[in-house]
Amino acid sequence: MGLGLQLSAGAALARSGGIAASGCTGCHNGGGQGSLTLTTNPATFSPGDRVEVTLSILGGFSNGGVYLNTGDVGDLQVIANMGLAKVSSGIVHNQAKPASGGSVQFKLAWVAPAKAGAVRFSVYAIGGNGNRNSSGDTPLEGQFDFAYGCAGKKYYLDGDSDGIGREDFAMLGCADSPPLGYVEAVGDCDDYRKTTFPGANELCNMIDDNCDGRIDEDAVPVELWPDADGDGYYDVRTEKTGEPKVGCAGLKGWAAEPGDCQPMNTAVNPGVMEVCNNLDDDCDGDVDERVRPTCGEGWCRRESSGCDLMYCTPGEPTKETCNFLDDDCDGEVDEEANMCPQGQTCAAGTCIASDQVILDPDGKPMPVAGSGNVSGSPGTAGASPGAGGSGGLPAAKDSGCALGPRTSHGALVALALLMASAALRRKGLRAPRERP
Repeated sequence: MGLGLQLSAGAALARSGGIAASGCTGCHNGGGQGSLTLTTNPATFSPGDRVEVTLSILGGFSNGGVYLNTGDVGDLQVIANMGLAKVSSGIVHNQAKPASGGSVQFKLAWVAPAKAGAVRFSVYAIGGNGNRNSSGDTPLEGQFDFAYGCAGKKYYLDGDSDGIGREDFAMLGCADSPPLGYVEAVGDCDDYRKTTFPGANELCNMIDDNCDGRIDEDAVPVELWPDADGDGYYDVRTEKTGEPKVGCAGLKGWAAEPGDCQPMNTAVNPGVMEVCNNLDDDCDGDVDERVRPTCGEGWCRRESSGCDLMYCTPGEPTKETCNFLDDDCDGEVDEEANMCPQGQTCAAGTCIASDQVILDPDGKPMPVAGSGNVSGSPGTAGASPGAGGSGGLPAAKDSGCALGPRTSHGALVALALLMASAALRRKGLRAPRERP
């Protein structure tokens, strides 16, 4: 049998330099509320079964588009006349689909693997207002989990491997087989610190070690080391050359946290943000990582070798091909004619039969239905047999689309970048930790 669980997506991420990595908000905005539903027919299914999947975009939109993947679990299949095309990492629309009866609906098929397990349908959808540009559109994200051939159970991501997961990253799995990196217990208030979890010893370190909402209550004193610059971090080399004392973090001239790579510089320690200044500000062993200026468009975009843009050299353009990329670095994607065999047109990075594509007055595939600030009511995570629920989910902020204009091609690039982001999520990689 199959068991469905609809999960609210976490905040979408944006890559350094303003390139949208998980969401199209940077290029599309101004839309209203919306929500997603994903159901299967049959509602419950077993290993090896072929299932019809129906995705609905709700919210009074004029048209819509979608990118969907299952993390290489099972076999996604296109159903004829649904306006969808299969690409290497999932399924994407090849033209904006008009709304009907108050929703935009796509149908596709999925074949479950022969062995019992669980699948996550990761959905990135766009509700458009039909004005042929990026304004007034709404982006939606959703994750819909199903177990098949086993009793489903909810598990939580355990990023620091302390045996306790974080509530905001949940996934369905078989009751006797949690997904890699996920655990059954939940409640970790800092999933980046292995010594912080419910039931841990409260240490006198100005941290809520046991996740009870209080700091240093009945705390056990900790080992402190000299902190010459007073930034709260000590140089680990002092463990060989200095003498510690036992006490509570916050004592002037002493620190409980290691990792200070410049013990005489208060602006450099593991708790600060990296800035472009030829220094390893956050003491991670890298200098100016992801904060140097960039130059060039599309495939030619490069990072400067220094903090001045004058040291940045763009890459060399290549011939434009139908591949979701701006190969010739002119700010447009797949815009050249004759990239596909005769009788085919490039749409969504794939050459498909021309009679299956709607073209705009400029001879390009009709603009992808847009996306923008989504409100909607966030979906609540709760198990229900068969179908996932609906929910408009949080969208990325300040995510910018640096590759391509704000047209259908720019949106296609954003979808291509979504695929890369989704691939990271499938591997269980977590987002970088936000620093104060």
